[in-house]
Amino acid sequence: EKHFPTTKHVVYDSISRSAMLTANDKSFGVKGIPSYDFKNAKTIVGFACDFLGTWVSPIEFSRDYADGRRDFKNMSRHYHFESNMSLTGSNADRRYAVKPSLMGAAIVSLYNKITGSNLPTGKLNDKTAQGIDKVAMDLAASKGNSLVVCGINDENMQMMVNAINYELGNYGTTINFTRTSNANAGVDSDMKQLVDDMKGGNISALI
Repeated sequence: EKHFPTTKHVVYDSISRSAMLTANDKSFGVKGIPSYDFKNAKTIVGFACDFLGTWVSPIEFSRDYADGRRDFKNMSRHYHFESNMSLTGSNADRRYAVKPSLMGAAIVSLYNKITGSNLPTGKLNDKTAQGIDKVAMDLAASKGNSLVVCGINDENMQMMVNAINYELGNYGTTINFTRTSNANAGVDSDMKQLVDDMKGGNISALI
């Protein structure tokens, strides 16, 4: 850095988690992906998030998820909202089919239920709207021991999910930033800026 003070390290991920990184940075000042405790979460809600198959750390999550559902009397409750059938969705207690264009509306609707806000949402079908009502009640009953996750690479949706988890008191219990995942560190805007600088002839050397 002393000899080349303008050097930048740009990371590219083949599967981008950029929205999670930037949303967490804006919400909590940590540009990282926290650890998730699926074992001790009593209510689990996923939005287009295949955490048993492809999302972040599926081997770890599958083990913990199974551990949290072994005791029939105290097993976790899992609700899943997705557009296409996934491994995770097929294992959910309740699965709701939601159009990709309405996934944001479903997240905002849940945020409104949890926080008492009245942000505008799109029109959800009756089954999904009833599902959001049920999910909100179960989450409220398991504050601090619940988990809401989102696999969509959209910063606004990720920040909304962060706000839901914060309102539920999940940070420090089922979500923890003291141990972060280093598997994904790429930020889409950094890569875009690199490409623009290359096209503009502003890069002297690229390694």
